[in-house]
Amino acid sequence: MLNPWLILGPSGMIIVGIFSMLFWRERVKRESGKSVPLKFFIFGGLLWAAAIVPKIIMDYTVTQPLYVLWASSFGAFGAILLLGVYVGLRTGIFECGAAYLGFRAFARNAGKASEAHGVRDSSGEGAAVQNIAYREAVAVGVGFGAFEAIVLALPSLVQMVAIFLDPSILSSLPPGQVSAIESQLSQPTWMAAAAVWERAFAILAHVFATVLAYLAAAHRRLLLLGGAVAYKSVLDATIPILQATLASSPYYVVVTEAFVAVMGLIGLLGMLNMDRIALSSTNNIRNEE
Repeated sequence: MLNPWLILGPSGMIIVGIFSMLFWRERVKRESGKSVPLKFFIFGGLLWAAAIVPKIIMDYTVTQPLYVLWASSFGAFGAILLLGVYVGLRTGIFECGAAYLGFRAFARNAGKASEAHGVRDSSGEGAAVQNIAYREAVAVGVGFGAFEAIVLALPSLVQMVAIFLDPSILSSLPPGQVSAIESQLSQPTWMAAAAVWERAFAILAHVFATVLAYLAAAHRRLLLLGGAVAYKSVLDATIPILQATLASSPYYVVVTEAFVAVMGLIGLLGMLNMDRIALSSTNNIRNEE
């Protein structure tokens, strides 16, 4: 029996993504009288796309051969651990690296634009990055996580709407695929809530890591970039390990979503601390006057 309430999962993910951007725009407008320009949210989405492309390429080329090699050399459990480390480091390096390089590229373009208007900045690229207001750097992180939530949810939403409106579509698919889809769409309704829950906390994690990358670029402190990479790596490395070790357990989803929530809350606490650091150590932040 297909459960139509599961459509709340992908639709809720999209709502969370859109709401997070609207929330940050409204909060900034209430505090400063100005809304964050939409270009910073879009910039975050572009950074996410830039980070995801090499990961997809790796999955189609080297991930499976590496896993087979690890399994033959270290056994099933060893391969799972190595896969977790591989997935985690890959995510941390590509996503945080994309944010760091993106902020530096943004600063270079802003500097060229200033020079074109007769304004020369001799204070260096780090100071140019600081010309991105802290609240705008947060918007980049929000856009990073929001675009991920929306893009991941859209295919599932389209598939669910099509099947629930016309279940006969399943009859044209191979039996194995039909079985997988029916199993997925027959899950309890609370699974939809779990998907929304995960995206909400994942956005917090993306914002924290992105802000660390911003501060690393603004203050030329690669230790902060290393912290962002480590944080993202721990978050993504643990997921495949939990999937493999708890896949047959009824508590798998609960444990996984609890872990994501803990990491998201760590990101939120870090954000509150980073907010004070940025506002106290940066003297040339645009629009903070």
